[in-house]
Amino acid sequence: MGKDSYALVTGLFMAALIAAIVVIAIWLGDVQHQTRTYVAETRASVTGLKAGSTVYYRGIAVGKVSAVYFEADNPGVIVVPMELDDDVRLSQGVYATLEFQGVTGLTKIALNDNGDYSKLLPKHARIPIKPSLIDRLSASGEDTVVEVHELVKRLNGLLDENNVHHITQILANVEAATARFNGLQDQVGKTLALMPALSADARRTMTEVNGLTQEFTQLSRQMRQEMTILSKQSGQLMQTGTSVGQQLLQTTLPRANTLMTQMQATTRRFARLASTLETQPQAFLLGADALEPEPGEADFKESP
Repeated sequence: MGKDSYALVTGLFMAALIAAIVVIAIWLGDVQHQTRTYVAETRASVTGLKAGSTVYYRGIAVGKVSAVYFEADNPGVIVVPMELDDDVRLSQGVYATLEFQGVTGLTKIALNDNGDYSKLLPKHARIPIKPSLIDRLSASGEDTVVEVHELVKRLNGLLDENNVHHITQILANVEAATARFNGLQDQVGKTLALMPALSADARRTMTEVNGLTQEFTQLSRQMRQEMTILSKQSGQLMQTGTSVGQQLLQTTLPRANTLMTQMQATTRRFARLASTLETQPQAFLLGADALEPEPGEADFKESP
């Protein structure tokens, strides 16, 4: 075999070797993809986060953390640059949280957003790292421990020996008040049993008041009629003389006198009833004593 043949074989071998290396590199994923740099920041702890930690966007691995360091101009801020796939587009409402990966103690970054994709994240804008659920639970747990400790201190102060004695006295007073209330219920039951009789007395009193009012109204009407007749007959007396005068003396004046007497008696009875109800309000329910008839009233008897 000549030198030219060896050179040809060697060239073919080198070409095949280079092609195999390229294929293996692509197959193993060693080819460098195009990436875009995003920066996240936080003032909280980033325990377990380091360069090379995986970055997930809505559950899909999209890149790696390239570094973790404190910002030079503001040492309170931790800066986390990330290299994400170039085809990933983040919205303006994107935010990051830290999540532990199983029992390894390593931390990954989980990106999420508010669902509004109308505006993309501006260039050089930083992504805030919000506290994770575990961080919030841990913080609330510490606050809860402090509150429970304070509550226990207050309970110890509330349940000291003096307060326990006072509470015992209060319970005893409540028990005594309950017993008195039970007795009061019995008395109320008895009083309610008497209510029908009291209601009957009240109705009787109202009936008497209504009767006096109707009687007074009727007498007033009759009195106006008699006064009208008296006025007419007085005018006729001036014109006709003797006959009308005799009728006035024998009929009209006696009737008017009788009505005046009855009206005076009714007025006195009404006044006495009003005075009784004013001085003895219980008479409205229990009933008032019978009123003694006075002159001009039925059943009036003169004292011997």
